[in-house]
Amino acid sequence: MAAPPALSWALPLLAALAGAGGHRSFELPGAPIDNIEVSGSFVLVAGGGCLYEVRSDLSLSRRVVPQGGQGCGKPSGVRNKLLLLTDTEAGGDGKLLAGWTQGQGSCEVWRLPDYELVLNRTEVVSCLPRGSTAGVVFRQADSWYLAVAATYSNGDHGPVAGCEPSRSSETAAITVSPIDTLQPRGEGDIIKHNKEPLHFVDALWWGGRLFFPYYRLKAELDKDPELPSMVVMHQPRPSEHSFDLKGQVYLDCGCRSLLISSSLVRQGERGWWVGVFRHNHGDRAWDSTAVCIFGMEEMWDPTCVYITHFYAGTNCKVQSIKKSPTLIHSGLVAVYGTVVLNQIVLFLGTDDGQLLKAILNEDMKSNCPEILYEIEEETSIFPKLRLDPKDNNYIYLSSANKVRRIPVANCSRYVSEQECLSAKDPYCGWCSLNQRCTLKENCTRSNSTKGWYNISHAPDKDLKILLRFPARNQISVSASISKTLTSCIIKIIKPVEMLSEKVVLKNSSCVYNLTTLVTMDNDCLVLEASLSSSSWNITETFQLENCSRCIHDGECASCNWTRVSPATACQDVCSAQNASKDMTTAQKSEHINIHSIEPLWISTLGKSEITVKGENFTRASDLKLILTGSSGCKQEIIKVRNVINDTQMTFALPPTRKEAKSVRIQADGRKCSPPVTLHYVSLPACFGITPNTSWISGGRKITTTGRNLNVVDKVIISDDQRSNLTISERPQNKSEYRYLSPSLSHATEGKVVDMIFKVETTFIPCVKLHYHPDPVFINYQLHTELDPDLELKIYKENDNLNISKTEVEVYLSYMNGSQTTKICFSVQNITEKPDRSTILCKFKREGTEKIDFSTVKVFVKLGNFELEVKPTSSYIYLYVLILLPIVVGVIIVAFIVTRYKSKELTRKQSQQLELLEYEIRKEIREGFAELQMDELDVVDSFGTVPFLDYKHFAIRTFFPESEGFASIFSEDMPQSRDQAHKDESFNMLHALICNKNFLVTLIHTLEKQKNFSVKDRCLFASFLTIALQTKLVYLTHILEVLTRDLMEQSSNVQPKLLLRRTESVVEKLLTNWMSVCLSGFLRETIGEPFYSLVTTLNQRINKGPVDAITCKALYTLNEDWLLWQVSEFKTVTVNVIFEKILENESGDACQTIQVNVLDCDTIGQTKEKSLQAFLNKNGFPYGLRLNEIGLELVSEELQRELLDIDGSSEMMEDGIRKLNTIAHYKISNGATIKVLKKKANTRSDVDYSDEHCHLILPDSEANKDVKGSGHKGKQKFKVKEMYLTKLLSTKVAIHSVVENLFRSIWSLPNNKAPVAIKYFFDFLDAQAESKRITDPDVVHIWKTNSLPLRFWVNILKNPQFVFDVKKTSHIDGCLSVIAQAFMDAFSLAEQTMGKEAPTNKLLYAKDIPLYKKEVKAYYKAIRDLPPLTTSEVEEFLTQESKKHENEFNEEVALMEIYRYIVKYYDEIVSKLERERGFEEVQKQLQQVKALFDEKKKCKWV
Repeated sequence: MAAPPALSWALPLLAALAGAGGHRSFELPGAPIDNIEVSGSFVLVAGGGCLYEVRSDLSLSRRVVPQGGQGCGKPSGVRNKLLLLTDTEAGGDGKLLAGWTQGQGSCEVWRLPDYELVLNRTEVVSCLPRGSTAGVVFRQADSWYLAVAATYSNGDHGPVAGCEPSRSSETAAITVSPIDTLQPRGEGDIIKHNKEPLHFVDALWWGGRLFFPYYRLKAELDKDPELPSMVVMHQPRPSEHSFDLKGQVYLDCGCRSLLISSSLVRQGERGWWVGVFRHNHGDRAWDSTAVCIFGMEEMWDPTCVYITHFYAGTNCKVQSIKKSPTLIHSGLVAVYGTVVLNQIVLFLGTDDGQLLKAILNEDMKSNCPEILYEIEEETSIFPKLRLDPKDNNYIYLSSANKVRRIPVANCSRYVSEQECLSAKDPYCGWCSLNQRCTLKENCTRSNSTKGWYNISHAPDKDLKILLRFPARNQISVSASISKTLTSCIIKIIKPVEMLSEKVVLKNSSCVYNLTTLVTMDNDCLVLEASLSSSSWNITETFQLENCSRCIHDGECASCNWTRVSPATACQDVCSAQNASKDMTTAQKSEHINIHSIEPLWISTLGKSEITVKGENFTRASDLKLILTGSSGCKQEIIKVRNVINDTQMTFALPPTRKEAKSVRIQADGRKCSPPVTLHYVSLPACFGITPNTSWISGGRKITTTGRNLNVVDKVIISDDQRSNLTISERPQNKSEYRYLSPSLSHATEGKVVDMIFKVETTFIPCVKLHYHPDPVFINYQLHTELDPDLELKIYKENDNLNISKTEVEVYLSYMNGSQTTKICFSVQNITEKPDRSTILCKFKREGTEKIDFSTVKVFVKLGNFELEVKPTSSYIYLYVLILLPIVVGVIIVAFIVTRYKSKELTRKQSQQLELLEYEIRKEIREGFAELQMDELDVVDSFGTVPFLDYKHFAIRTFFPESEGFASIFSEDMPQSRDQAHKDESFNMLHALICNKNFLVTLIHTLEKQKNFSVKDRCLFASFLTIALQTKLVYLTHILEVLTRDLMEQSSNVQPKLLLRRTESVVEKLLTNWMSVCLSGFLRETIGEPFYSLVTTLNQRINKGPVDAITCKALYTLNEDWLLWQVSEFKTVTVNVIFEKILENESGDACQTIQVNVLDCDTIGQTKEKSLQAFLNKNGFPYGLRLNEIGLELVSEELQRELLDIDGSSEMMEDGIRKLNTIAHYKISNGATIKVLKKKANTRSDVDYSDEHCHLILPDSEANKDVKGSGHKGKQKFKVKEMYLTKLLSTKVAIHSVVENLFRSIWSLPNNKAPVAIKYFFDFLDAQAESKRITDPDVVHIWKTNSLPLRFWVNILKNPQFVFDVKKTSHIDGCLSVIAQAFMDAFSLAEQTMGKEAPTNKLLYAKDIPLYKKEVKAYYKAIRDLPPLTTSEVEEFLTQESKKHENEFNEEVALMEIYRYIVKYYDEIVSKLERERGFEEVQKQLQQVKALFDEKKKCKWV
């Protein structure tokens, strides 16, 4: 549906922001991810023996089970090895190739999009669980081919059970076959390996050739391994479409022997291969992994195939291509490369869950990688990263069993234009309209050069630093773009760090004078230059080789300088390992070495003190620690804190990112020490504790599991009754920490304490440890019958400690002469029974030594708790013999007494059951008869509907909890002597509020303040509605803008929650707007059926007994208000005489009216029914209020005043007085009651309190015997559920009225919807369409939250908002049930009602399905109506504005708005200053404040 014209100006902005938000994810159920592949419209994820197709937003589309699969989500051992898609753009149906370990490595071909299985072939991929498989599909001569390189055998390790390929496949390494058959056409398409199996990492198709990067499997274990290789296949005869080996090349990336991940980067006809290489040693070091980039042209034409690798090879010399690492890192596991704006961008995954982004320069050197995303669980990234082909601004990141969709850039981190462009991120640019750094798609008018521009449009895009050597001992630095410099800093980094001291600034260049000769290691110098101008700043690092003679002597012929990353060293990585071997003994005695660092693992918070142990520390000066992380990132140079001695010194390490870093020590004039790896890890996290209980005495062995526990400085047990207790200085294990629970001897009862980790100054809550009282041991039994063995049984009270047998130590001591001998028992088991636990212990004696059992003592030890257990007493048998006759006698007497009482109780129970059965029968029969026969005498004519005027309706709707505003907005502002000056301040404030940009900014600024509460937001929205009551067109535009902004906030979390609550200004503003725009519709169409419902409900409630104290009634809709304790009642018709009074001049001289009352009605209730009868008959009230009249019983003998409480009132046992009723005064049918005006000094009404009761009697009275014939002397029982039929009878009685009201709300009279509803529903449809929300349920919920939930329910539950009526608590409870049924009609959730469902739901359970159909038809009818034009909407709003002119004192609302502005004035001004285009608004705001401040001085405000 097209957007309403009034909204069209904001749709481009909404479309630009629609893609913003956090990452989405898809979680694979029950198993880790095996493979991932992307297409234009979907993502394929394989794992757990199944294939999942998910949409680009990672919502599940379908699940595919491979042929012969065992189900999904089970770790069945079936792994996916291959997942490839053919390109559907090339023509024909797309096909999916999926390879699995089952079926000896089967490969299935599926036809998309229906997933029709076309072919299933075995022995295509590796069936080994850890065997490699790499494949690529390519197209030639209108046919698709599959090239697969795989590890089909374990070599000398023998076959794996269930994976035994045939002899022909066992030695195969690479096969090429058409995908129609998956069978090679000849021997030439099968390449076999020789001897050792090969591990293939990837398969590439480029320039008509196949490329397979791999390494030999034994390289994972060899100490002197071989370099990885790239094997190339070509077509010797293209016409035959057969392939053959072309050759192979070694890939040298800093002597790293393993290949982890690869990516092919294409740009036109050029191509680069990017590989992640790793050393084969097991320890994670700072340089374990590296990224190297090789041009595809370099590997295009190899000439040698090595015989030890392939069967068809020869004994030739393989060419080695050596590349210096583009990026060095400690734990890279994945790479994906792409070209953006002629720059290569690498996305890198790490083994600890980080996604990095590196941008390369023209020299293929990386910047400092940016951390795009971190996985909280720190699970390793899956080797395959993939860009979203549909939206290149997102990348799919896989780890463990979850796939995430991550934005490729965090542009919002750059707050200024200079920062945005200086970052040189090709994805980011400056959005001039929004004044922020964004992706191109997130910027309005991004297609315009002035609207969004990035580094390609920046004036300094080609900015570089140039070096010259103008004279001896001078280095000149200048920028490639000539501009006056404001700053120049030059610093020598290697071989000795030296900050520039003599720098001469000359316009666009600066000269550095070397006052000290620099001794260069291997004639290598590294320096860093930083230049700044008024519009840019740049920092570059240079490596100077063979330049010493140039600098010192002016001979620069052989001098060579190149730009390098900040962490690049002059020394080659491979030769660094052997550098120390060439040192002489004298050099070794002076050379600085690091032996160890303590601690070696620290958190990203840094460390206040680390200890470095080594040698020759006191023989050098100016010691520094050089901390180097990922190459491309700036080194940290840290000065020594304290040199303790020649072998120890301390440093303080700064906070930094999570990675392993190299640590070197540098001394003045000396080489750096060999590097040592230091590990920066994230803050520790706890997973669990076993066991989670301890006894108070402590000493229990506790094991805590978690992550990075070895960076914890202290482990603390926090107890609220004493100071924190440190139980360990530093755990040594990364994932497990074991300790003994400390004693809480001061605690007498069980308690829960917190286990806390202290890392530097940060305290991290871990787990809770539950302390229970020390175990209680009852006694023991020692069995010596098994001599010489001993058996010991110790009895213990049951507890919650779950003590295991390994925790219990049991020993026995006895006297052996004058010495004490100790025997340690072996605990066999611990058995638990309902009354106690038994610890069974045994001891096997080997000698013949006798034990003096009279001196035996038994001890039990649990940690710090040790206790002597007392034996079972031997006198217990004597006590049993004495007490046995007594017990038998007591039992006999008790049996006789019990038998007599049992007969008596049985007799009474029979009587009670008889009474209960009678009551149940009676109530069920009466309830059934009432449902079938009862009719409600609805008063057809209830007179004029008492509508409130618009002002009071609006005030009660705007301020439902602040009734005081009604009088405030009705009053006029105090008059001032200088009326013109006073009006000027309000006029300027009103004009300022009518500035749309200012008002929106003001509201957003206020909502960001922490003390701007929800109540303040609602009040501000209501004040704003009143202030703009006559400008509804403008107010509607503001509502549109704020609603869109709210949608942007809600879409990041859950769009279905939009407008559900009232927690923002716009949500309350929408409620007020609906109230204003629908007030006419409410009065003309809904008012009469709504008033009919309220009146009918009152009549029904008053038809039966109503308890005057609690207001509970027999006839009600709400179970909570059901009066089920009622006794029998009957109707009494009385003649009520109304005398002529001065207050009622329109009435007759005297009237007698028949009034039906109940014999259980109080005198006050009789008054109410009498006044209501008068109103129903005459159409106007009597003239006196309820508390102003009295009743008098008129009879021939006497006249008696009727009161609720008088001297004859019944007094209960508990001192509670029962209210007088019609039955109390023995008033019968036809009696005459006179209504009279109370005298001024009399007061017959009472204030009901806990000392009074009516129908609900105190428990002591309710249980008394019922007086009456037939059941005299029997107790009368009441069961609440017997009276639930009263709820149904009430529902049936008012059902037609309720349905009439509901259908008045959701019907379209004359097939025309109210303008406000049609307009706002079209607005919501347009927003859903622009945000690409296709789920119709979301739009349905938006409409329900904005109209029924926000407006109609508020009206249905509060009739006092619309009519001049009083809403009782009972009426409120009944209307809540009706309102709930109303909202259930709009709900999309399917309601399944059980027998235990609440009655308010069950009442309308059968009606709700019909209502839901009517509601959906109502929504559809509104959507199908022709769209409103802008003029129609504005004409309606203009008419509504004119209706309400001069209704409110708008200056009061403006004054309240100004109070909020003053309260947050500084924050508002600060926001305006940060935004562009508000300069004039700031001046106006200052003028408004000045005018109001002046009035305040004059005490006008």
